[in-house]
Amino acid sequence: MGCAHVDRIGKVKSAFSFALVFFHLLSSSQTLAAPADIGGLTVTLPDAGWRKAGKGDLFMLQKDFPETDDDKRGSALIQITKPLSSPRASLPAGMKTFVATLPDMAKEDILIKHYGMTINGHDIRVEERCCIHQKNVSISQIVVGIAGDKRQAYLQLVLLNLNGDRSESAEADFEALVRSVKLDPSDKDFDLVPAGGDGGLDGVFTHLDTGVRPNVFGGVDFYSDSEITMFDPKGLFSRELPKGGRSIAEHCKDDPTDCGLYKLTGGGFFSSAASIEMRSVTSAYGTIETETKPFSKKGDDLVIDEDDHRAVPPFKDGATLDGEWVSTFASSGMTATSSGSVASSHTLTLHSNGTFERTGWSGASMTNEIGGSQSGVTTAGNRPGASGRYTLSGYRLDLTDASGKTESMSIFEPDKASDGLLVINGSNYLKDDGQ
Repeated sequence: MGCAHVDRIGKVKSAFSFALVFFHLLSSSQTLAAPADIGGLTVTLPDAGWRKAGKGDLFMLQKDFPETDDDKRGSALIQITKPLSSPRASLPAGMKTFVATLPDMAKEDILIKHYGMTINGHDIRVEERCCIHQKNVSISQIVVGIAGDKRQAYLQLVLLNLNGDRSESAEADFEALVRSVKLDPSDKDFDLVPAGGDGGLDGVFTHLDTGVRPNVFGGVDFYSDSEITMFDPKGLFSRELPKGGRSIAEHCKDDPTDCGLYKLTGGGFFSSAASIEMRSVTSAYGTIETETKPFSKKGDDLVIDEDDHRAVPPFKDGATLDGEWVSTFASSGMTATSSGSVASSHTLTLHSNGTFERTGWSGASMTNEIGGSQSGVTTAGNRPGASGRYTLSGYRLDLTDASGKTESMSIFEPDKASDGLLVINGSNYLKDDGQ
């Protein structure tokens, strides 16, 4: 990385010092239009309350959040460099330099990272760090670096006294901005479009994943999930069933992190494919990671990386079920000074005449001990009951209550020729046989 490259990134540090002063003064500035060309870098800017802040080589936006009963006054800053002439291999070093524009932040461990490719084939790195304090301001940082063969660009989101919903809204705007970046004139808009040679499968397949994972109470929970993969013959795949009657293309446009592109590779003239390449969207920033796994077919089913993926047939239009299915959840744990638990149960009854009823309840408790003094809270409640009519079609369940309101959910039967287990909106519902 050349001296000019380091010098231009280094100017971010002085720009950020200006930003802290700007945060305290709350100067007014011009509202921005959405599209922008930043020294040859094309981006689509957010327009909901963001304003241009600062001048010079660094393009900077600011959005202010007023003080409320629950939150301090805060701000979000987006900073974007003009494209820098540097080879692709220098991206890791450039990230370190850009992160160090907040010197204390460079000492913090990376909380979340996403490394991969953009939809246009550029390397992309996303690193999130938290938190440092300057002048009574809590600061967190998300840095993004995008590199092609000859040019790079760096962007960062700096959050000042922001958390919760306010932080999430600023991050969502930044994610959309990063997805829109066009480093080269030939770059296309972010979209999952199959290429020639992609595709080759059609249908919905399920794989049983079991294990244990830590919970928020300091304990561990056993899980048993029927994971789903939906393959479109043209080359799209989704790890969630589209809801509300949407096609897989519509679902992937709205929720790209559920989706990706795939193609079958290997094999020969007299043999089927021996591997599957899956290019998954791994973050809302548009990072794409590619995995190639062993692949084979077993009748109507698939074997991917030695795991069985069973074909799941759709429900016929107008199909009915008869019985009561229950979904339960429980989690608990304890530490040296606290303990907690949460539990819930939801019951769905479907009748062969097309009617339904559903009920449910939930409860939680938590205790804390500080300095020999113990406190706790317990809460519980029932979900309001509902009844009406239902319809089944494909992988969709529609529940229409007495008021005429319809709720659409995804549904499938993971076990062959059995309704003993239904997976509804990703939750397991076991059939109650009355014993």
